[in-house]
Amino acid sequence: MLVGATVLLTGCTLKEQARKFLQGDERLKPVVQVGETEYTQADLDRFFDSRLSDFRDPAHADRVKSRLLETFVEERLLLHEAERRHIEPNPEALRSTIEKIEASDVERATSGAARARDAQLERSVADSLKMQQYLHDYVLKNVSVSPGECEEYYGRHMGEYIRNDVAHVREILVDDQSLAERILASLAANQNKNFAELARIYSKAPTAPHGGDMGSFQRGELPEEFEHAIYPLAPATVSKIVPTKYGYHIFLVEEKIPAHQRRLYEVQDEIHEKLTLQRQRGLIDKEIETLLSRIQVEIHWDRLDFKYTGTRFGGFHP
Repeated sequence: MLVGATVLLTGCTLKEQARKFLQGDERLKPVVQVGETEYTQADLDRFFDSRLSDFRDPAHADRVKSRLLETFVEERLLLHEAERRHIEPNPEALRSTIEKIEASDVERATSGAARARDAQLERSVADSLKMQQYLHDYVLKNVSVSPGECEEYYGRHMGEYIRNDVAHVREILVDDQSLAERILASLAANQNKNFAELARIYSKAPTAPHGGDMGSFQRGELPEEFEHAIYPLAPATVSKIVPTKYGYHIFLVEEKIPAHQRRLYEVQDEIHEKLTLQRQRGLIDKEIETLLSRIQVEIHWDRLDFKYTGTRFGGFHP
């Protein structure tokens, strides 16, 4: 399902150049046609490389590439429609996006092929911005979610908005059990009021400079042995010594908020975003189906370097 046209792009890498040299003109033959525009296996390779990143699991290659082929065609349908409507990218957005990509691309800064990649990068970014602009101006312009719809959703899904127990915790971590016992005795004598001071002096944990302050955690976010020691405690009380492979831990619960139902005002923005995204996805899917019905799509299955396993384009598959 296509949610938006995202720019995830690379230029012509050394790996791609070697692949072209070894496989010759086969990579330059059209494998996909959307409208009047033809795309080669080299175009698909660039797209796959940008989306796959370091994922190269041969056992799932056909399935992953099949889904990416579907995404490739969906985005080219949107690009076709954007260009039919003469949509051009905002020059400032184009410049800013390219600068961000270049700034994060260490290889670009040191590679002799950087200049050759610039034209491909700019074209890819421009295409992505055209698709985004088309979606914004024509497909998603009337998407809205009312407060009443958020309230209705909340009422039907209250179980999704229950907050677990929350504890604000401090810790002391030492290597020696006898030292941990002396610290525990000092805490008892001072009614735990010197916990932060003892943490600064004796704790080897990274939280020591902050008086052992670990922050707040919901139940389920800490290791099980820590939770068994922490959550039964009342506020302002200290745990028993908890031995682990890292040493001997002592915990102080500063504050505790029991599990509770989150109110509508707490989650309204979260619900609004969720419902908006759902509607956007539905509209984009509907638009792609409309474009598929009136824009010619042709896929040369015999020229793909993988086996298509999807169902999205089953009607085009021989």
